[in-house]
This record gives sequence, C-alpha cells and structure tokens, in this order.
Amino acid sequence: TGELADETWDIARHRRTAALTGLSSSHLAVRPDGGLLAGDNRTASLPDGKVTGRDLVQGDEIGAVAFAPDGSRLAAGDRTGRVALWDAGVRQREGTLPNVFPTLPKEVTGGPDDAPDPDPSSDDTSEAVSALAISPDGRTLAVGGEAGSLQLWDIATHQPLGGPLTTPGEAIDTVAFAADSGTVYAGSAHVPLQRYTIDPARAVASVCARPGARELTRAQWRTYVPDVPYRKVCGD
Repeated sequence: TGELADETWDIARHRRTAALTGLSSSHLAVRPDGGLLAGDNRTASLPDGKVTGRDLVQGDEIGAVAFAPDGSRLAAGDRTGRVALWDAGVRQREGTLPNVFPTLPKEVTGGPDDAPDPDPSSDDTSEAVSALAISPDGRTLAVGGEAGSLQLWDIATHQPLGGPLTTPGEAIDTVAFAADSGTVYAGSAHVPLQRYTIDPARAVASVCARPGARELTRAQWRTYVPDVPYRKVCGD
C-alpha cells in the first residue's frame, strides 16, 4: 500500500509475529518485558497490537525514545531539545526537561560591525535530541544530540550532571550504558565508538594509575572541572 508499517519479530524463532500499520513510527523502543512498544507519539500494546496516541513531548516531532533497562520508565526526546519522562505504562508523565543542551549560537552574516546583536530568544536554536539511554541503576539519563552534544542528567532531580561530555562533534546516533552504570558509550556514523568513564571514583583511579600521573594544577583544574572545588585526588 506504500504506507509505513512497523513489525514485531520473535528473535528466538526468527519469524515475524505482527505488522503494526497504526504505529507508523520511525523511532521505536520495546519495553524489556515485551509488553509495550513506544513510537512517535504512539504506543502499541503487545501481542494484540492495539495502538494508542500519546503526546510524548508536548506535541513536537520525536527524535528518540528509550525504556529503562528494568522497564520502569520511558524517556522520549523531541526535535526542540526537550526530554519527557514517563511511567512504565506510558500513561503518566513524570516530568519534562525543557532543554537538555546549551543553546546553539546563531550565525550572523552581513550588516555593519556596530549592528546590535540578534535577540537570542527570537527563534529556536536548540539542538534536536537524536539518542537516549537510561542507566541500569535508574539514576542517570544520557542524551545525545544531532549536533554532537552528549549530556548526562540526574533523573531524580532533573538536573544536569556537569557540562556536556567531549565528543568528535558528529551527530550522536546511539548511546548506551555499561551494566554497572559507570561507563557510557556513544556511537556516530563516521567516528569510532566513544567510551566515557562517568563513575567519579573509577575516573580518578584511572587517571592516577597512568605512568607519570601528577596532580592537576589549580589552573588545569579550573579548565577541566570548573564546577568542583579544587582538591588533590592522587594522594601523595
């Protein structure tokens, strides 16, 4: 018919179990228990395939969806840089992060040098969400953007965890946590898989174990960890 249709498959038996023509979604996530499929502002219960409309992120186009590893919640991100958190059944919204990335700078061309700067609030310059992952311990949300940003958020407080992680700058296609929640991985189309140690104790131990490792100077500390008061971390 030419219409977009989503399918469910039995991985063990290598066979299709249903075609969900009413879901019509480009972004999909399966709840770990296999009982619910989330898409672009729609959900489908399985195995009956009943589709229900859901305004996941204030009516805007969806950029990524992801269930927590234990199925306890769903994260949905949109093209304006917002992320909404939902309960396991995707019936009740738990909260919305209004803009998970810093505002992108506007490109200004032409005009005299003394022309006034454009109003930063005059139009939307936020980065679209392109990938999401919730850590296995349920505490951390990783959000990837189409301009290459990668930001961690504390789920309980809905606050960012530090600044954006350093990436090659290409659109983030996928993010995932290690089983212990202490490492996050980010994948893009044309760069190697990036690995980030985010557990503070492990990060410090890794740095201090390097040959010739020395304490950061106060200037270096201000450059790399400006949000944390200076302290010695590698012992004597």
